[in-house]
Amino acid sequence: MFTITNLILEDRLVEFLKFANNNFIISQIITQGSIGTHLKDEGNYVSIVPGEYDTISYLPKSKMDKEIDVWNKNRVKIKIGRFIKKFFTEFSLSEFKINDSEIERFVNVFKSYFSEDGKNLKIVEGEDIQKYYLEDNYYRDNGYINGTLWNSCMRQRERNSFMKLYNSNPNIKMLVLFSDDNKVKARAILWESGVFDEDGKEWKVMDRVYSFFDHQVDIFKNWANENGYIYKWRQDAKSELYFLIDGKRTRLNLSIKLENSDFETYPYLDTFKFYNVKEKRFSNNDCKFFDYILTSSRGYLPEDSDDDNDDNDLFIIDDNFRWGEIDDTPPRPIDIEPVLRRRFRAVRLENPERTEINSNPEPSEDPFDGL
Repeated sequence: MFTITNLILEDRLVEFLKFANNNFIISQIITQGSIGTHLKDEGNYVSIVPGEYDTISYLPKSKMDKEIDVWNKNRVKIKIGRFIKKFFTEFSLSEFKINDSEIERFVNVFKSYFSEDGKNLKIVEGEDIQKYYLEDNYYRDNGYINGTLWNSCMRQRERNSFMKLYNSNPNIKMLVLFSDDNKVKARAILWESGVFDEDGKEWKVMDRVYSFFDHQVDIFKNWANENGYIYKWRQDAKSELYFLIDGKRTRLNLSIKLENSDFETYPYLDTFKFYNVKEKRFSNNDCKFFDYILTSSRGYLPEDSDDDNDDNDLFIIDDNFRWGEIDDTPPRPIDIEPVLRRRFRAVRLENPERTEINSNPEPSEDPFDGL
């Protein structure tokens, strides 16, 4: 029998521990600690217990050499706090100053992460879309911020007025996952009606999901499947043409006409970004004539900008933006000239000194995230 020197962890538990690594030495010890020095040799094959949000299970050492089905048989359940005290060596507890208060803080985050069940999902509309886009109403976990929700460039108060496009059209709504104290944990715009493909088929579309925890996206996808919505193949700002339909990546050219579309400012649009002013049409593709591409984090149409401002800058916000206090320092801009051409769009550049145009970009493996 070969010697196991580290804990073997179930995938979803690994996902959580990676999330928590930046703020908890406990998670670092679980994922990286060596058995003998940092961890006691009490057992292995550690996994979460579905439906029991403060409990994990493991295969005890006495069964390690006897059990073939290590993930399903002869397992022992244990509260996560007791697991830490049972498995961590005295060296780890004392060297890294892991006291009861730190363990309790870790347990609270663990329970928060795994306790989602969609019971607090709610559809909002009108001015409530604007209200719940605002970061003042966003969830914090023990004071910390995280995820694409807090990475959204439309969350700030000074940009909240850009949401009038959403507020003023009754076929646009927003699905929100609330915490028990009514704070936003995840959100997604719903295009409820009026979205048609090239063959005239109407679709209900759930746009990009912005979430505090990555696994909350699955709650939204399940809701979409149950309620007849299609959703984006990838949750980013660069795959607007692709949707997951019946488990398959499907390309759709979609358009929606919005009766109320004439505003001074507009939100950053992840999907229906190609705007034809005269026809009041918003599309996810450049197959038809369009006037503007609505991907400015500053809200204004290109013709409204001048040399003294950067209304049309695109901002890079670090994809690894996790678990920190809010930094109000504006992110680094990449200057991209306004694009007002038919059948073309701007693409993200590594070199900010020049602009390129790509007529047929494929979905990027490195999406311009966090907008």
